[in-house]
Amino acid sequence: MMLPVDTEVLASPEAVAQRACDLIMAAAQAAIRERGVFRLVMAGGGTPKQAYALLAQTPQDWDKWELYWGDERCLPVDDPERNSQLTLPTPHRYPIPAELGAEAAAQAYVQTIVDKLPFDLVMLGMGEDGHTASLFPGDEGLGVYGIRPSLSPLTIAVHNAPKPPPDRVSLTEIALQNCHQQLVLVTGAGKTEAMSAWQAGADLPIARVVRADACLLLDAAVGIQDLNGQNTASFDH
Repeated sequence: MMLPVDTEVLASPEAVAQRACDLIMAAAQAAIRERGVFRLVMAGGGTPKQAYALLAQTPQDWDKWELYWGDERCLPVDDPERNSQLTLPTPHRYPIPAELGAEAAAQAYVQTIVDKLPFDLVMLGMGEDGHTASLFPGDEGLGVYGIRPSLSPLTIAVHNAPKPPPDRVSLTEIALQNCHQQLVLVTGAGKTEAMSAWQAGADLPIARVVRADACLLLDAAVGIQDLNGQNTASFDH
C-alpha cells in the first residue's frame, strides 16, 4: 500500500505535535457532538508526548474523553517507561494491565475494549524498523501481525520483542483499524529508511495497520520521496 492520501509534511517535530493537537481537538469536538463521547487510543513516543502536553493545556470537555492505549510494556504500573504514563486530564482512563503479564493482560484488555469499538481516533507511530504499536516485523509467531487463531483478534501477547522490554501487549491490526479515523505521527531522520520501504510497498507492520484514509503527519527530516499528487485533505471526522 502507498502512503495515505492525506499525508502532510511539516517543518519539525514541534510542528507535527501542534498539528496533531489541532486535529485531535477537532476529532474530539466532532465525536462529542455526534456521539456524546470521544474514545482516543494513545500512542507512545516523543512526538505524541509533545502533542499530549499541548492538548493538556487546552480547555476540553475532558469528562467526555475516554483514553485507551495501543500497546503497553510489561513493567510495573508506575514505571516511567510505561505508555500509560503518557496521559491527559480525563478521569476516564483505561490502561492495559501489562503488570499482570502479557497473556493475562491481553485477555483482560479484550473485555475492556470489546464494547467500545469502533474507537473515535487511533494514534499510531512508527519505529525505525517499521513497527507500530508493539507489532514488530519478522515475528512469525504473530501470523498476520497480531492474529493468532487461538486468541482474541483484538489483542496480542508479545514476547521476545526486538526492543526492551521483551514482553508486551498490543492491540492487533484488526483493533487498530476499527476506528473512525487514524492519526499517524512519524518524525526524525532515523525513520527515513523505513518510510522509504513503506512507500515502496514493503510488507511492514505499519503498512498493514495504517488505512488508506488515515492522516499521516511527517516532519521534513524523515525525507520522503515525491508524494505524487497526494494532498492534505481536511481532517474533520
